[in-house]
Amino acid sequence: MRILLISSNRERHPWPVPPIGACYVASSLEAAGFEVDLLDLIFSRNPGRDITDRIDSFGPDLIGVSIRNIDNVDWRSPHFYLREVKDDVIDPVRDATSAPLVIGGSAVSIMPAQILEYMGADYAILGEGEHSFPLLAASIESGNGLERTGGILKRGAGGIPPIPVERIPDLDRLPPPQVYKWVDWEKYRYRYSPYPIQTKRGCALRCSYCVYNDIEGFDYRLRSPESIVDEIEDIIDNCSPTIIEFTDSTFNIPLDHATAVCREIIRRGVKCSFNTMGINPGGVTEELAALMKQAGFMEVSCTPESGSERMLRSLSKGFTVADVRRAARLLRSAGIPVVWYFLFGGPGENESTIRETFDFIEEHISIKDLVFITSGIRVLPGSPLHRCAVDSGSIPLDADLLHPVWYQPEGIDRERMMYLIEREVISHPNYINLQENTDTSLLARILKRMYSILGIRSPIWANIRKRDRIYRLTGHNRRRRRELERRQENGI
Repeated sequence: MRILLISSNRERHPWPVPPIGACYVASSLEAAGFEVDLLDLIFSRNPGRDITDRIDSFGPDLIGVSIRNIDNVDWRSPHFYLREVKDDVIDPVRDATSAPLVIGGSAVSIMPAQILEYMGADYAILGEGEHSFPLLAASIESGNGLERTGGILKRGAGGIPPIPVERIPDLDRLPPPQVYKWVDWEKYRYRYSPYPIQTKRGCALRCSYCVYNDIEGFDYRLRSPESIVDEIEDIIDNCSPTIIEFTDSTFNIPLDHATAVCREIIRRGVKCSFNTMGINPGGVTEELAALMKQAGFMEVSCTPESGSERMLRSLSKGFTVADVRRAARLLRSAGIPVVWYFLFGGPGENESTIRETFDFIEEHISIKDLVFITSGIRVLPGSPLHRCAVDSGSIPLDADLLHPVWYQPEGIDRERMMYLIEREVISHPNYINLQENTDTSLLARILKRMYSILGIRSPIWANIRKRDRIYRLTGHNRRRRRELERRQENGI
């Protein structure tokens, strides 16, 4: 059987993200004996034509489409990705072939029945496709039923799969994704994209707004440090990435696993730059910070979300302001640049809690670090925040959450939040309002390519401070402040 996988993600801001999930599935299907091809559409200028050409040349018997995001979770400038996926990917597939169509990916795991119906596909895979997709493919090839295949939803069969999602217990037994094999890695590298790698799956944390557990489960399943570093060495040998990024939701939990990974990198003398998208402030220790620095972490991202004790409890973050303060001190002492993420708009948010957070950032976050700020929290089905919104009467129980619905705190409206945020952003060179930052300028593209070509090992965002100095010298920030105040006065 020939199987064509299509990665539908085309979002390239702030840089293109390689489809590690689709590559894992491709490798697993190949290991199961299927003939596999993967079409990555992220750089495609004409997805419909590329899909038709690939179907004509490859002749697939089964097609799988990976869907990464539902929308851009931005209440100010909403972008509903599913509409594009249907128009630019699903419909051209249906026009070109009668082969069965399967959808999967993180978006599908969050709302499988709704997205399956919206797309009009034949099957949806929930959770980890490395296990379910080969079983589904074998069932279709043999003509047998799906009674013993978990985590698969058939269109028209109702909203619940016949058997619950099955998690892969031993990740070391999975074939490595070999992203460089399935996609044109040089196009990513040219745009300064980090090379992705996972050290674990699952998340035991219970943040009130998050449904990551629907994708990977609550229980941690850990790869061995040896297998992780084996993959790192293979990546370096085959494609010489500028940066390797650990894509775990929280790299440093469990703490002993993170320290073991760093020790193995150090023991083998691996020479590469690393970063990670998820550092939990409650799991930062002096030992871990020192090991990460020694292992080659050029930067980390840390997600406290708030500097207010009240809001940390409201968001069920599981750590305190003191933990965030300690994490900031330890990472600064270790000399690791940090991108901090703060999120406004949860239950109980008001001007007082917003002020607490900005006071905390001012006092404890280094001016040399980057602070990303956003406001408004997207309500996702099954999250604690969803239950909170229903209980408070702000949304009905049967609300359609496929299209974005935003939590509205009683203490402040979103426009006022945006004003308070933008006022702080204008005054601080290292703050960025994510809802106002869509920098796809020529200068930004040139910087990314220079960093990639020259192999520069420092964070590219360090140039933001230089940009802000120009803004101040030219009076740009003063004009921004005047315009902000004018809009606030006029209620715009």
